[in-house]
Amino acid sequence: RLGVDLRLGSQAIGELAQPPTLELLRRTLDQAGLSAHTLNGFPLGCFQADAVKRDAYRPDWSEPARLADSLALLDLALALSDAPLVTISTVPGSYRPFGSEHNDAEIIAGALGRWAAVAAQRQRVTGRTVVLCLEPEPWCFLEHSHDVAAFWSGALAEAGLAACSAELDGDQRLARQALRDHLGICVDTCHLSLAFEDQIAAVQRMRDAGARIAKCQVSAAPEVANPGGDAEGLAELRALAEPRFLHQTAARSANGSLSKVEDLDQLDECLARLPAASLVRSHFHIPLFREPVERGLSSTIRDSLAGLRACLAAGCSHIAVETYTWSVLAARERDALDGTVRELGFLAGAVDGLRC
Repeated sequence: RLGVDLRLGSQAIGELAQPPTLELLRRTLDQAGLSAHTLNGFPLGCFQADAVKRDAYRPDWSEPARLADSLALLDLALALSDAPLVTISTVPGSYRPFGSEHNDAEIIAGALGRWAAVAAQRQRVTGRTVVLCLEPEPWCFLEHSHDVAAFWSGALAEAGLAACSAELDGDQRLARQALRDHLGICVDTCHLSLAFEDQIAAVQRMRDAGARIAKCQVSAAPEVANPGGDAEGLAELRALAEPRFLHQTAARSANGSLSKVEDLDQLDECLARLPAASLVRSHFHIPLFREPVERGLSSTIRDSLAGLRACLAAGCSHIAVETYTWSVLAARERDALDGTVRELGFLAGAVDGLRC
């Protein structure tokens, strides 16, 4: 079987509430030799709308709709695969520009605790484990490995445990086990590159805090080294700005100073704040097989392979490509399909090489 990282948004979740529709999807997957043992439950709205931008993070974990749809995804995950371990990636709490009301750590932890309790109840009946994987992302409630470590040892260990325990008849031992078993992290290597984190150290920091590394999305970001002296590279990066997806952009100097803007069309502003920038990167998933170069538009693929190595060492078995930008990068569907095939081949070779 070929694994498929199936994205199910709110509309699809509603349609699959009808048993005949769910049975048809499962039958179609089986006949095609596809295994939906991991789901993408991050964007719940229309992810190929003309303009997605901030809407990719709505609803967030401060809102009842996110919990309701994610609970529905729990049962769909069990119905669409027979795998003993199933993962679901999700928004990492909220998006910080939404404000403090949406980024309340205790509210987010409480909702996640309730989800974990239901997952533990399903595990008792089915014997199968579903892990909800929060995916750290630029400008989000969880952006860096430090954010994850603080949340896991703070709000999740307190408000999350209390909410989970309340759903499990007050049994704190079962609640702690539920949080360990059913909540984890989806490491997206592009996102860690945007945070300029050492990916091996970042994965270890999250593990040390008790966060399970359950899913890895291997993706690469565009990068320009020495942007002050590479006008051609900057022009290539600037040309990637487009109206559909949000492309948070960050620059770093040799001494570690950072400049960040919310979208790629603000690239010049980002660099004006940090004229001594030695690197600039953007949240734009580019093909894994693009070779890094010294001048011009380069790639963070070496970073990505370090992150993949760390995730494999952490026991992560659900590995996916995450280049959802083919709709922007490829003029024809055939090109997008060919590119996806090349990416899967690249990833298979990388995994085999790192496991040797």
